[in-house]
Amino acid sequence: MLPGSLRELHQVLDQGGSESHIDIILIPGLGTPPVETWPFYSTSWLQSFLPTDIRHARVLVFDYTIPLTDNFSWENFLLQGEYLLRALSEARHDGDSNEGRPRPMLCVCHSLGGSILKQALCIANEQLYRHEPLVNSMSGIIFLGTPHLGSNEAETSDRISMILKLASKKAAKPPAGRVAEERAIYPNLSKRFEGIYFRTPILSVYERVETRVSKGPFSRNTHVLVGKELCTTHAPLEQHLGLSLDHLHLCHFHNADEKSRSRLSIFIASSLENAEKVISARLEAMEFRYATTSTYSPTLSELQVHEERRNSSAVAHDGSSHVGFEIIESVSAPSEPRRTPRLPCIMLDSYDGHRAFMGQQDILSLIGQALLPAKQKMISSESDGLRQFALCGLGGLGKTEIALEFALQHKGDYDAIFWVRADAVAKLNECYNDISVKLGLQDPSEDKNHVVGREILKGWLSNPTKGATNTDDALNSSSTSSAEAEWLIIFDNADDPYLLTDYWPQGNGSVLITSRDPIAKSLFSTRSSGLDLNPLSDEDGACLLNSLTEMDNEEPDIVARQISHIVGGLPLAIVQMASVIRRQQLDLMEFLELYQDWTEHPEFHGKRFDTGVRTYPHSISTVWAFERLKSEARVLLELMSFLDPDCIQEDVFAEASGMSVEHFPSNKKSYREARTELLQSSLIKRNTQNKELSVHRLVQDAVRAKLDREHVQAYFRFAVYLLWTGWPSAMPKPSRPMFGTQQKASNKRLLVSRWPLCAALYPHVLRLKQLWESVNDNSTDTRLQFAALLTDAAWYQSERGQTRGFDGFFKLAQNICDRCDDSRKDSLLIDIHFCLGAIAADTNDHAASREHKEKSLAIQEKTSEELGTVDERLALCYSELSISRIQDGRYDEGVAALLRGREILVALGPYVPTSREANLGLAYMLQGRLSESETLLVESLAMREKALGKNDKESFRTGRILYALGNLRALQGRLDESYKCHCQAWEQFRSTIGDQDHRTADVGHKIAEHLIRMGEFNEAITTINDALKIWSYDPDVYKPELARTTFLKKELLDKLGKTQKAALAMKIACRLRKELVPGDTRDPSALKREDFDELVTFWSR
Repeated sequence: MLPGSLRELHQVLDQGGSESHIDIILIPGLGTPPVETWPFYSTSWLQSFLPTDIRHARVLVFDYTIPLTDNFSWENFLLQGEYLLRALSEARHDGDSNEGRPRPMLCVCHSLGGSILKQALCIANEQLYRHEPLVNSMSGIIFLGTPHLGSNEAETSDRISMILKLASKKAAKPPAGRVAEERAIYPNLSKRFEGIYFRTPILSVYERVETRVSKGPFSRNTHVLVGKELCTTHAPLEQHLGLSLDHLHLCHFHNADEKSRSRLSIFIASSLENAEKVISARLEAMEFRYATTSTYSPTLSELQVHEERRNSSAVAHDGSSHVGFEIIESVSAPSEPRRTPRLPCIMLDSYDGHRAFMGQQDILSLIGQALLPAKQKMISSESDGLRQFALCGLGGLGKTEIALEFALQHKGDYDAIFWVRADAVAKLNECYNDISVKLGLQDPSEDKNHVVGREILKGWLSNPTKGATNTDDALNSSSTSSAEAEWLIIFDNADDPYLLTDYWPQGNGSVLITSRDPIAKSLFSTRSSGLDLNPLSDEDGACLLNSLTEMDNEEPDIVARQISHIVGGLPLAIVQMASVIRRQQLDLMEFLELYQDWTEHPEFHGKRFDTGVRTYPHSISTVWAFERLKSEARVLLELMSFLDPDCIQEDVFAEASGMSVEHFPSNKKSYREARTELLQSSLIKRNTQNKELSVHRLVQDAVRAKLDREHVQAYFRFAVYLLWTGWPSAMPKPSRPMFGTQQKASNKRLLVSRWPLCAALYPHVLRLKQLWESVNDNSTDTRLQFAALLTDAAWYQSERGQTRGFDGFFKLAQNICDRCDDSRKDSLLIDIHFCLGAIAADTNDHAASREHKEKSLAIQEKTSEELGTVDERLALCYSELSISRIQDGRYDEGVAALLRGREILVALGPYVPTSREANLGLAYMLQGRLSESETLLVESLAMREKALGKNDKESFRTGRILYALGNLRALQGRLDESYKCHCQAWEQFRSTIGDQDHRTADVGHKIAEHLIRMGEFNEAITTINDALKIWSYDPDVYKPELARTTFLKKELLDKLGKTQKAALAMKIACRLRKELVPGDTRDPSALKREDFDELVTFWSR
């Protein structure tokens, strides 16, 4: 078989429009009419609908030859996709305009010719680093009767066979030994094409007239070969059009009725209209990613640089492109070699080693069919794509147990299995960070920033290499690496599937979801993939009950089936009943009689309750019989129903004695007895190693449903109290005490040592927030204490790298204050405005920062005046306001505020310098007071070392002072000392807030300046790329930093004589700066380093 090739059919020139160009690519099918009969062959027809701004159009044809013999092979046929991709790349390069802009392409495919294009695009997806410019050049696709994948695969196969018969005038019969293999290839192609989610306008045309297909020597049948269902690709921008033509003559659409012709012409015209502008915007986004993140080798020639530009690697998180692979995110290689992942890596934290699992083998088989990796790939460059399956249904049906059983049975089929608690963003963040560390992608010391940890893991999932790789390896590879790891990720309890959006993996892997929401089956796929679970059959339920009770089956199975039936086959309820039977040493008939006695006395039992999906047909609380628990066990379970169900640290209950709750265990002995009773009843589980409890969500729902409003509010109040007293608060104690008790720890802002405890308690705060609306507690103390807890928890998220959202904590806390008339709310408003102001300054929103800080100080000054006191809170507000004043260029006011805050703290007692001194030292530099800055910074470092020891890791505050001192030494011309200080600051930042924090990237910029000065260009480009990569995780927030460091990269490339790369970096830096300073009309050539330095916050300069 010879490779296909492109030939030029003709050109349409000089319409009088602008210098716009376009290519129209025609791909005929097997045995279909030649393209010379298509309307595109007529230049007059082309000119009749081409947009007026198109001046030059080329019509190209992809010619190929496939022998339609009995040895016809789909594998060989789809190899033409690789040849097409190669030909398109060459044609795009040769035909680009003189300005270097790529020519937009419109592809028109007839019948099976569309499959060749689909294969080409699937390969482009696998090698996006090489083919992204070509992908971005696609302005539209027309599939004329191209079969895709119908709901019935057998019928799809039959229709495709008819198309082959039509093409060959006889039956195409593959050799018997290849039938199974051949049958799988075409559906796999269709699924892979769906998986890339190609965002370009697609018109899928289907026939309305039947086609005559030979059945034998003397008979023919007529069929609609490709109807609407079979032609549908499920692409996001797909349209459909039915033509009153048969399959062979769909390419002669100029013979269709006027309405159909008009619709097709409108699609073509709209796809081509402004195509170059749209593609230019896409390429600008690609240039930005390349200029800010690409690797660089000083040994590359300019020719290689130009080639690299054409084949540059893309980075995730653009979000501005209207076309391309929306889900597939190509992550650029880091400038240092990737860490080798630790494989195999099996993380099943829900597995306690003591479990019973019966039945459900048919369900496990269905999951296996959907998720197990293929044993071998069928064709060159084929990717399995992302495999997914969702188990949906009511709580208690055993979704988690089935998912766990599947993982345990198939550990040998995957290199990595990850269990992710998916009911909240905070849990998703923690799980992704834990996985990234366990897999070896991050060191534990780097596990500081949730956003970065998430992106690092997503990067590996999209390219799951078993060994370390770099960009050069990828560029030298023409196909998917055979060393890819097979992975399975299980999102458990994803009852709000939309939370998975930012965590959805890419690449070749398997995803299993458990969710109460049936939309999980189709939310991330163009077709539904999953199963709605039903309760166990009476027979399976009886088997499970017998297994759990270890009955010798002397009793008739009918009794076990009857017990299973009366609870609706709910696995969780069967487990509960088995524990009652074992604990009370009952046989099945005795239990059945006892249960019937319970149901005859409803005053002892609960009510029906709503699970959020539908009401259960029986009383679950009857099965569990909560009233039969001893008071201490029941109260402990009722409190647990208000906490996060997955991981309840037993230390949480340590402060329970501070609040009087009737029957709550009052000492360790009574607590252990209550816990033992709940464990024996199978109502809770315990991780003895970590001293953590867990409880099923359905049990929580049932427990809360039995509580009256008074008890609901009491337990909510109790939970808030326990979490608030145990939370290590970031803020100093309030000037006016808000509550009768105080938190165990306060004034812990920025201390990394508190993060593990905050991470453990955060899910419980989130759980209370979810329950807040249903609680409706009117107690002012509870409302204010809850708002204070929300504020502290949200601030913790900001310390861990969150820049927005914060799970709605700040918004709810503000709302609670707005609805409260109690004067104590002022202390809380001070904290809220302080936090929001500090976060806004960190994220370059200086106007919002100023507003919040002024409000915070105003309320604090009023409070201090009323109380006649001066305290840490007032000092903190002065220090924060100073940041806005310095940023606004009001240096004298900023210095005065800093000195006032420092004066207050020094007067209060032993004082240890903080970031306040770093800011004051920088302000002195801006005023030209270098001598005062030096005295302050040197003394501050000495005081911190005396109080905390040398190279302390209390927080990154020492690093801030070192950074400022490094800047001072540079101003003094003591460059070697400056470099040393900046290196010390860098190491201190990395040891506290981690390698991936945006503040660490700030220091990296300064280090790169030194390296350029010292001629260490390899290290400089590495450091620059590392910094740019960090900011690129949130490019909208860190646009000033990206502009500044991209300009520095341009300066380095200029020194190396790499003019093309330098020009691209300059272009991107100036574009970003223009967005930030639109009023500056200077020519880019007039811009200096100082013009970019002023874009960032003063402490980052």
